[in-house]
Amino acid sequence: MKNLNGLSVMVTRPAPQGEILCAQIRAAGGRPIYFPTIEIRPPQDLMALTHGIATLDQYDWVIFVSPQAVYQSMHIIREYWPQFPRDVRVAALGGGTAEALRQAHLPVDAYPAEDWRSEGLLDDVSFQALAGKKVALICGESGREFLAETLTVRGAHLTNIVAYRRCLPQAEVSEPIGLVRAHNIDIILCTSGEILHNLKILLKAVWADLRSIPVVVVSERLQMLAKQLEFEKILLAKNASHEAMMLILKDYICQMKEKMKS
Repeated sequence: MKNLNGLSVMVTRPAPQGEILCAQIRAAGGRPIYFPTIEIRPPQDLMALTHGIATLDQYDWVIFVSPQAVYQSMHIIREYWPQFPRDVRVAALGGGTAEALRQAHLPVDAYPAEDWRSEGLLDDVSFQALAGKKVALICGESGREFLAETLTVRGAHLTNIVAYRRCLPQAEVSEPIGLVRAHNIDIILCTSGEILHNLKILLKAVWADLRSIPVVVVSERLQMLAKQLEFEKILLAKNASHEAMMLILKDYICQMKEKMKS
């Protein structure tokens, strides 16, 4: 059902999730503007990544913190583990990461169904008492430390396996700047703090107009960050799933219709 009524939506998350979301917006009658504000690159230490993947059979739990953690490590996992070690349990930080694992034919033993933050996974009974357990986090460089710190406090012997870096892209900005200046962007979707920061950096030439466009974030923590960055209109989605993004866009359309009636 095409119920986005031509809504112009800037999508800022990297591929492939960003491209998939654009396709869903288009199918629902919206007009996606794809402007990824993060570039995913290999880690600086590829040997450390390879060594970490090669020793996964030594761990009780392997936690993938994002879909990119799956995408960027999978070629090495397949090289070393055509059959993933059966005694190793696998967790995902949210449904999107769990789906990426399933698509890669890896097991998923635990993931938070609704709360896709670190807090959601830490609420799982499997991660309450970890004394003596060996846990590997497959993650990006310089990510949020809360999950690692809490697992360590709970007794885990923790290893970070860095699978990728998030970088500011060398993006062509003339088109999005023109769209912002012409007030041709209705709403912006942002799923991480770095995406918010980079959006402001890349489009600083039109900050006065950009800040007034409604921006959708996916947690209360990001809501606070968006306020600190001085975005003026901030909407909170349930989580970072495409379903949650589409739902808030449809809710936004309904709100605009109600305002027009009144």
